[in-house]
Amino acid sequence: MTDAAKLATIWDERNIRNAMLQFGATLDSGDWAAHRACFMDVANIDFERLTGQKEIRLNTDLWVAFADAILSPVRRHHTYSNFRIDVQGDRAFVRLKHTSRHWKLSDSGGVEYNQYGSYDVWFRRVATDVWKIEYLKHDFTWSNGNNAMFDMREPKLIEAMAKVFVPEHFAAAVSNPVG
Repeated sequence: MTDAAKLATIWDERNIRNAMLQFGATLDSGDWAAHRACFMDVANIDFERLTGQKEIRLNTDLWVAFADAILSPVRRHHTYSNFRIDVQGDRAFVRLKHTSRHWKLSDSGGVEYNQYGSYDVWFRRVATDVWKIEYLKHDFTWSNGNNAMFDMREPKLIEAMAKVFVPEHFAAAVSNPVG
């Protein structure tokens, strides 16, 4: 591998890592427009371990509306580590570890729910130095605390879930696999 190729790989890895860090920072800040910018227009999403729902393929505006609905009522802090990045031309596979902390004030004080796990992510280069998520799989090895702090009866969340977890999104994931 030439020095120029090595430098290009390092630069790609830097931009991909920064894109993933931007993903987490926007989750924490609630900047949903910036969070949406982390994704391709359509992506495969697999949050089965968390939601109990199979992988879906959908317009990512819907996914970001779901993230807003479920996360906005809680404070959150995501940290990422142990990045493994494999650049393959204009696509890249990333596996990383995450700690996802969530906190919400309740009548009896604070309630926490934390996840410790991994993400598998496929990125696609869309412009020079710009990488976007086209496949996102969230998993956790263990969790602690009270996940009931996510109020599944919240009307905004119910509405978002009704738009995300629909038969055509499950079928699209099967017929249009990514990664």
